[in-house]
Amino acid sequence: MKRMAILGAGSMLLAAALAALPATAGAQAPDELTKKLLFSAPMTGNGDNVPADALSLDACLTAATELVGPDSFDSCADQAVGPVPESGKSPGYLQLTDASKFNTGAAILNKALPNKGGIEVTFAQYQYGGTGADGISFFLVDGGTDLTEAGAFGGSLGYAQHGDNPGVDGAYLGLGLDTWGNFSADTEGRGTGCPAAYQAPAHLQVPFNRAPDNVALRGPGEGTQGYCLLATTATDEKIGEYANGDIYGTDFPESLRSATLDGAKRMVKLKVGDGQHPKVTVDIDFLDGEGWTRVLETEVPFEAPDTFKIGFAASTGAATDVHLIRHLRVETFVD
Repeated sequence: MKRMAILGAGSMLLAAALAALPATAGAQAPDELTKKLLFSAPMTGNGDNVPADALSLDACLTAATELVGPDSFDSCADQAVGPVPESGKSPGYLQLTDASKFNTGAAILNKALPNKGGIEVTFAQYQYGGTGADGISFFLVDGGTDLTEAGAFGGSLGYAQHGDNPGVDGAYLGLGLDTWGNFSADTEGRGTGCPAAYQAPAHLQVPFNRAPDNVALRGPGEGTQGYCLLATTATDEKIGEYANGDIYGTDFPESLRSATLDGAKRMVKLKVGDGQHPKVTVDIDFLDGEGWTRVLETEVPFEAPDTFKIGFAASTGAATDVHLIRHLRVETFVD
């Protein structure tokens, strides 16, 4: 299996990899190809629809009725701060965090999925009930990685590094659904070793400036190196201030979160194309009758692995939200 050049490397190797960017993107899966389902998890039941290779890292199923133990998708009865869904009631959700402070949770599929034909991931996300922090990440790692834990806490959303706390192992691509606004910022150690072309803009390198309610993509990394910012909906328009810094706007049609669960559902679609340097698109359906809206697209300047493993993570800090997931589908494209 081909490994990414920067994995396990320092900033010199990272810069060398970026210096050899391709002139054009790799071949993309044509629209006329047929989708093939690789993996589906509604996550609405009592654990019977969770695959054996799935691993819980402080995540839980709201419809589950028992507390089983470490690494299991247990009941959420002991994670009930804030307006969480009723414990033991179906259909339920995968709950990544309740609304408690400085909380993290993750769910990982420790099984390699083939990358041939590209990959399309859709899911429903819910962020609500607190004061808007921090957000949800969905990530892809090299399928050869023994994926046993997520990345760092807080604004790194369980994908990137945070100071001396490492990012997720074997990282290839991290999608941040970022309500508080730190995932697009190269603060707290994020993006260490990245060249200027893949650093956050200058106004998001100042602690503790942030761009709330945005979507961003970060690239490959290992340990405390890499996880460079590839694309973000954050802008350079200052829209306000808060106790610790400036607040910047985002080129984004609507909020990722809501005050209540009833209005919080957003459908997310991430497509990673075929080829060595795939095109990536992010679409969101705000369920307002307008259908899918393209919010972000870019090309990944790093060679894609032959297989992927996937995961979700979410975090809170001094500000909080409840973070839920439902109806995950992972598909590829075939002749």
